[in-house]
Amino acid sequence: MAVIYDFPPRAAFGKIIPKSRIYSHINVSSRVKKMFATEVERIRWAYKLAPETINLPEKDGVSEIQVFEIELRTDDLHYEVLKVIDRAIPTPILFVLKNSNQQIRYVAAYKRLSLSDSHKWVTGEYFETEWMDESSNERVALPVVIDMAMLYQCLLENVMPFSLRAGEDMQQFVERGERFLALSQEADRLRHRLQRERQFNRKVEINRKLKKIIKEMEQLGEQAA
Repeated sequence: MAVIYDFPPRAAFGKIIPKSRIYSHINVSSRVKKMFATEVERIRWAYKLAPETINLPEKDGVSEIQVFEIELRTDDLHYEVLKVIDRAIPTPILFVLKNSNQQIRYVAAYKRLSLSDSHKWVTGEYFETEWMDESSNERVALPVVIDMAMLYQCLLENVMPFSLRAGEDMQQFVERGERFLALSQEADRLRHRLQRERQFNRKVEINRKLKKIIKEMEQLGEQAA
């Protein structure tokens, strides 16, 4: 189960970022600009987790982790909005979405430096927690770790559908999570097809595919290497 973090006061940044500033230097489609306008109320650069603010050394290219709070006008947010912000900020980001019901959810994608160009960042698929009540959920301190890379690993693990396996590196962990996410989406599509299908033989075939996907998801979620 995901936890709600009590971020260190020393790491507080608290700067409101105008939506237009986020995409002013990036080629953004009018469709995505409309998403910003209709779905986002306010973007706050809430915390900057860095060696000088949380006393952890840089490791494996992770020098800072930003925490962006996004107040929503709608019930949820298209990930295209988050992709634009990730493109604009050259460090990993943990997004905190806030809705009108006093609930929050964390969203993040694994973000790393490109192997072919050390000046470019590569962003993977987005993972998210369930919505959590801010008032009723107890807040916990950041994980006790020895460097920024391990902190980033823990923050990602909090939004992933399962935990890191023994001996598994971050790339393997994220690839397993992305495969799980793709299968979960395919399973949802098959369930919808199954509900609409009227021919028995087709229902049997759809159900067979669904069971196969569910089995692979269970295997991906197992903790044994």
